[in-house]
Amino acid sequence: MNARVTVDGETYEFKKVYLAPSMNGRFYGGGMMIAPAQDRLNGEHSLSVVLYYGASKLKTLMVFPSIFKGEHIKHTEMTKVITGHDITVEFDRPTALQIDGETVVGVTTYTVHSAK
Repeated sequence: MNARVTVDGETYEFKKVYLAPSMNGRFYGGGMMIAPAQDRLNGEHSLSVVLYYGASKLKTLMVFPSIFKGEHIKHTEMTKVITGHDITVEFDRPTALQIDGETVVGVTTYTVHSAK
């Protein structure tokens, strides 16, 4: 799907989005280091949104294992990390969203605010 991401008032557009998590920490899913530079104890209380997008299905599958070491961000043609305090992600069609392992279906938008 496609996504419009707004971070602290600045909007970005992404095509063929596979993952779009907003993170307070580095890890999720049993050890995937999806946001390697994110520090949950940072003094700025900033959050990161990580976009994994745009590549072919084959390339996406080939790069995916590098998420476990946080090396996927080296593939700047298909990964973008944006840091800020207010994050809104809008999808062009309803999708499933996971929050702490719980699945919520039919999500078209979500918003995250940091505790400033």
